[in-house]
Amino acid sequence: MSSPSGPVVKKAEPSRPDAGHMPMSEELDSARWSLPPVVPVLVAAAVLALLLGTYLVSSRKPPTSSGSAVRVVALPLHIESKGSISPGANGTLDQNVEKSDSLLVNLDLDVKNAIGKPMYIKGIQAKLVTEKGEFNDDAAPASDYEHILQAYPQLAIPESKPFQAESSIPANVDQRGLAIFSFPVSRDEWDKRKSLRASINFYDHAPLVIDATQAASVAEATLPTKVTK
Repeated sequence: MSSPSGPVVKKAEPSRPDAGHMPMSEELDSARWSLPPVVPVLVAAAVLALLLGTYLVSSRKPPTSSGSAVRVVALPLHIESKGSISPGANGTLDQNVEKSDSLLVNLDLDVKNAIGKPMYIKGIQAKLVTEKGEFNDDAAPASDYEHILQAYPQLAIPESKPFQAESSIPANVDQRGLAIFSFPVSRDEWDKRKSLRASINFYDHAPLVIDATQAASVAEATLPTKVTK
């Protein structure tokens, strides 16, 4: 006669790990939570930095031109006129006399073509920064240069000719030239100027900016005020 069988004991199923309660030791020991090796990451970063540096150096183009301001001659003009067609249009009106101030500046510039082919001048501009504000002007046409010097011979700079728009500077050549500008400022505003810069604009090349502030600071740069009635 068979003995009665005892109660059947079920084996407990293994519990599934809870990702939110993963023991710290298991997190660190588990391969799926391990960090990537440090050496390959450093090598990859170094290679990337080398490639980036090589690209930046190879893509950096040398300047196509350089230049400096050789001399600056400034002529402040204080004009008083009784016969103005439209009194007060260009200045202040005091007892039927129109008074206005302006400034003529002749820049003697030295420009070097640093490439192996001619560079063509599109135009020349100047910017004068004073306490009153910023003033921009295009250089007077080279064809007007002689007429300006006839009216204001004090502006003349010997042994130099004006730059001409649409002209060229030969390859690898230093070329000097003049450019005359006019600004609506007084003698006092000019004396307190902050900066003076000229921009040589070329076709197919970046502009050349020349700082003429220091050249304009020499004692003989500014001529006595001319009064016209």
